Amino acid sequence: MSQSAAGVPEKPHMLAPYVRVGVQDGRLFLGFGSIQRVFDDPSLWGPLIRLVDYYSVPRTYDEATGFLERECGLSPERAEELLGVLRGGCYLIPAGSYRPEDRYSRPTLFHGLWGADPQEVQERLAGSHVVFLGCGGIGNLMSVALATAGVGRVTLVDADHIEKSNLTRQYLFTETDVGAAKCEILARELRARNSDTEVCTIRRRITNRADLDVLPQADLLVLSADSTGITELVNTHCVTTETAWLNVCYVNDIAVWGPLVIPGQTGCWSCHQLTARDSSGSAELDALISRINRRYQAPSHGSTNMLSSALASLDALKYLGGFGAVQSLGRRVGVWTHQLRLDEQPSTPNPDCPTCGPLRA
Repeated sequence: MSQSAAGVPEKPHMLAPYVRVGVQDGRLFLGFGSIQRVFDDPSLWGPLIRLVDYYSVPRTYDEATGFLERECGLSPERAEELLGVLRGGCYLIPAGSYRPEDRYSRPTLFHGLWGADPQEVQERLAGSHVVFLGCGGIGNLMSVALATAGVGRVTLVDADHIEKSNLTRQYLFTETDVGAAKCEILARELRARNSDTEVCTIRRRITNRADLDVLPQADLLVLSADSTGITELVNTHCVTTETAWLNVCYVNDIAVWGPLVIPGQTGCWSCHQLTARDSSGSAELDALISRINRRYQAPSHGSTNMLSSALASLDALKYLGGFGAVQSLGRRVGVWTHQLRLDEQPSTPNPDCPTCGPLRA
């Protein structure tokens, strides 16, 4: 039996359930998605397909090497090369690590795409606490995504009550819930979907730093509220308390998320001007701008809410679970839904930032 670098006998591995093989335009595709490898040399197709099939049951490295040399007629060097493809490309998982009956069996396969240990990822999520500021459309979707993914504790902060007009996008509310407190109904729905997740509520409107100071410590704060000045308020609070936070919203038809701010590691919201200001330099024009903007009502749509919530939820889970690449780290990202165009604003650390600059001094 082969041994690892530490001298421990290597455990058998087998083909990950998410691996497929296909042929298109004279090329062999192995894996698809982020793990995809393409093989143009037809001489490799037979041995590779046979090797993939061989791993449909648990095999050790020595067993697979012997199979390639005996059954496929490969040299030791060629056999090692093909085995390197499977072993280095997240195509194999430890035997017995995938249990279809487990609640989180399908997400664990997703975590495996990045070579992460699914059990460790799930343990990190179970030990995480996320605070949501805002229980509207984005708060609905993101909180249920994280709770059902196994995040151990969720705190919902909102002072609003459900209105009939909310039902077009705040999907966990029903007509019979109209008039009830948003955070309480959302908590009820999360508990019904995952009893292992602890759900707490705070019926409070965030208007100043004192309101934020009463919030519990968390591994991540998600801001999906849209009151004037709240983004800067949350940013200052999170930088001061060294709390990671993520802004999620929409700008008319643009689904927006980020930046994910990790105080001391990334830039913060104040490092660069990420939104337009209402100051023109002229008192007369500023008064007109203010009067115009007071009339503004966001054209919220369920599909745009879903898009920004889905992409932000994936980033939140990657950050909390420690797998994959967080796409909003160091940047604010927007998907223009009318044109299907991706836009981004960098949020790199600014040593002269009045908010987080002192942390780097």
